[in-house]
Amino acid sequence: MSCFSFVKEAGRCLTIGGVLMAVLSVREVKADDAAFGVPLSPNAHLYSYFIINGMARGAFLMGRLHQKDMPTLIQMDEQTRKVMIHNLDSQTIRSDFKADQILTRYLSLIQK
Repeated sequence: MSCFSFVKEAGRCLTIGGVLMAVLSVREVKADDAAFGVPLSPNAHLYSYFIINGMARGAFLMGRLHQKDMPTLIQMDEQTRKVMIHNLDSQTIRSDFKADQILTRYLSLIQK
């Protein structure tokens, strides 16, 4: 075993140990705090929108999306932005569901 692989393996063990310590030290979340025990950030859909928007820009710059794809992509981006703004203004189960759906559709346009 070389010195480099030993250091790499030790670093991996320390990282895994750190993650386990963090998980164990997190305060206990009550079941009524969130549907699955993990509270969702009220801005999670907005963060997802920004990530998907960046992915679309990157795909265009890398040549995976072409000029002919732009009108559809721009229209989907505008629709997604409107849904995200509505979801921020009045966050309900229905608006969260709609935000999930439109983000999924937006992402599917990029991953063709």
